[in-house]
Amino acid sequence: MSTTIAGVVAAYLLATIAIGVWATRKTKNAGDFFVAGRNLGMLVVALAVFTSIQSGFGVLGGTGLTFESGLGGFVAAIGFAAPLGFVLAWFLVAKRMWRIANLGEVYTLGDVVEHRYGSPGVRGWVGVAVALGVIGYLGVQVQATGFIMSAIFDIEFRTAAVIGLVILGIYAIGGGTIAAVYTDLFQGIILVGVSAAVVFIAINAGGGVQNITENLQSSDPALASPFGTVPTLTIACYLFLFGIGAAGQPQLLTKFLMIRDSKELRWGALVSAVAYLLTMLLVAGVGLTALSLNVQGEFPALDSPDQALTRFFVDFTPPLLAGLGLAAILAAIMSTGDAFLNLGAASLIRDIPRSLNFRIRNELLWSRLVVAVLLVVSLLFSFYLDTLVALLGVFGWGTFAAALFPAVVLGLVWPRATKHGAIWSIIASLVANFVLEIGGLYDFAPLPEGVVNGAFALVVAIVVFIAVSLVTQPAEDETSPEVRKAMES
Repeated sequence: MSTTIAGVVAAYLLATIAIGVWATRKTKNAGDFFVAGRNLGMLVVALAVFTSIQSGFGVLGGTGLTFESGLGGFVAAIGFAAPLGFVLAWFLVAKRMWRIANLGEVYTLGDVVEHRYGSPGVRGWVGVAVALGVIGYLGVQVQATGFIMSAIFDIEFRTAAVIGLVILGIYAIGGGTIAAVYTDLFQGIILVGVSAAVVFIAINAGGGVQNITENLQSSDPALASPFGTVPTLTIACYLFLFGIGAAGQPQLLTKFLMIRDSKELRWGALVSAVAYLLTMLLVAGVGLTALSLNVQGEFPALDSPDQALTRFFVDFTPPLLAGLGLAAILAAIMSTGDAFLNLGAASLIRDIPRSLNFRIRNELLWSRLVVAVLLVVSLLFSFYLDTLVALLGVFGWGTFAAALFPAVVLGLVWPRATKHGAIWSIIASLVANFVLEIGGLYDFAPLPEGVVNGAFALVVAIVVFIAVSLVTQPAEDETSPEVRKAMES
């Protein structure tokens, strides 16, 4: 690793720490910590949404999975399905959530659903779902941080992950959401710019699109096919899970509580979707080029497919651009980790206790302490779950999508949804996801081959939500007039 690359990344890490120190001074209360004082504009929110979705899971894990399975799989399904989720979220619930946020101290998804259903129980189960999903997703960020830091500074993986989390903790514990969103803005701009440049470098390094395709076909025709080596059924599950499920991701939905004016929502979906697609071109370009070069014996040997992106930056791009690219990806990972730490703290300190009719005094202090605990737990979770970054990310994504899309998104657009439907859909989704994922470690795989557990859990949750809601219709509408008005299209 050149000193130029290491120097650029080190400077970037110092910049993120500086943002964290600045954000800590701006964070005076729980509202600042959780929703940035509800004072953000469109560009900040749009790029924060894009970068909180496109992190180590998407860029690092996506390149690794493309390197392993070819053209299809991750890129074909997720790269073009997730922007659909952005659009669904923006046009279905963004304005509704913003209106509900004006009804009082609404800082979390738990606050939103308690207003919607008038039920502390729904708040509590949303808090449980978010807390469980956060642990899984934070594990993704730990793994991705370790891969990037170890490649840049030539240190052991676990040591690199610990160092990365310490830096993350410095600004996450103090700056909360303010630190996260402004780090997102900074690194999002760089990541998009680097992606646009590196795509062309990657194609040139592979000898052009035709040469890359011919190399892949010569090795295995499936690698250059629309679906790669991934089963068609799995592709369909990815399209469903990441197209519909993106609208149920809490790191996306909570951003709508932070915006200062509903007029700022107008162009957000377009900005987020275009930025996301540009970075997926990076994933496709680097992943396929690295695979093509590997077929020819011209790519360095890897210990894991997840190292494909870092090796390409180091060996095939100019040092300054490589440094900027690796720094931007690392910052994306860390800012996403920051967002999940805030979500987890909100669930454990605000949503779950309030659902039990218990209010914690000084939520800001306790939230900061919980962030520190979550950092340690996620580190252990990542170290003892040996799987690819992308596949671990699919688990976290599926947990959020199945638990939150019906209760939050459908609940805000369907007036006949009930609190019982919301609660039982969340319970059903968690049981399905965790039984299937944990059972898979012990050879318990009841689903047909190719079916993604998260996609199955999402279907189960939607069916349970609709069925139970229809069965438990109250004699009179129990939704408050203020919330009914906020839910109007």
